Amino acid sequence: MTLRIWNLAKSYGTRAVLRGVELSIEPGESVALVGGNGSGKTTILRTIAGLTIPDSGEVEICGVDAIRNGKEARRRLSYMPQKAAFPATLTVEETISFVARLRDIAAARVSEEIERCDLGPLARADVGTLSGGERQRLALACALVPAVDLYLFDEPSANLDARSIEIFRARASQLVESGRCVLFTTHVSADVENLATRVATLADGRIDRVRLRVVAGGKA
Repeated sequence: MTLRIWNLAKSYGTRAVLRGVELSIEPGESVALVGGNGSGKTTILRTIAGLTIPDSGEVEICGVDAIRNGKEARRRLSYMPQKAAFPATLTVEETISFVARLRDIAAARVSEEIERCDLGPLARADVGTLSGGERQRLALACALVPAVDLYLFDEPSANLDARSIEIFRARASQLVESGRCVLFTTHVSADVENLATRVATLADGRIDRVRLRVVAGGKA
């Protein structure tokens, strides 16, 4: 099992956002986490990534306790936030290279991901000159550079143009086909239809429904 969450709870002040969330994801699954604004979707992703500390509960990534052994668990995942911030004066290539060095990844992977995410014409452009959609494509490339077991995407289609959405869906499908796991939040029904093997609905601080579905093209 790649990811296991159980009895996860988190409050902000007097507001309980998560109330005993439980979810498991096996290798080769792509799970869409859906729910209304403020339902706690981003909090779940941030907790898995070690950016938010829960009030209670457990998160396990490939058998590693992500709360008590966060550094080791984070080696097994990559996280793309809804709005990523990068230094404006670095180029696209420098930004991806910096991420690669942090994750101890060979430089060849940088060029490969630049090509796969169709960032070649922008490789030497400063991040500060990019459009919102181009920045999201850069964030996608940075998230995909590490070869890990679990990929987390928070509203990945937000602010993307048609070409960028096509790239994201193709790359996410490749991850699943290679046996990796994808967990993503979305308000975009087409992302669910094209990518999700299961859909988890978050309501009232809990995942109250998980359903299996067939991805477009007939693959379960």
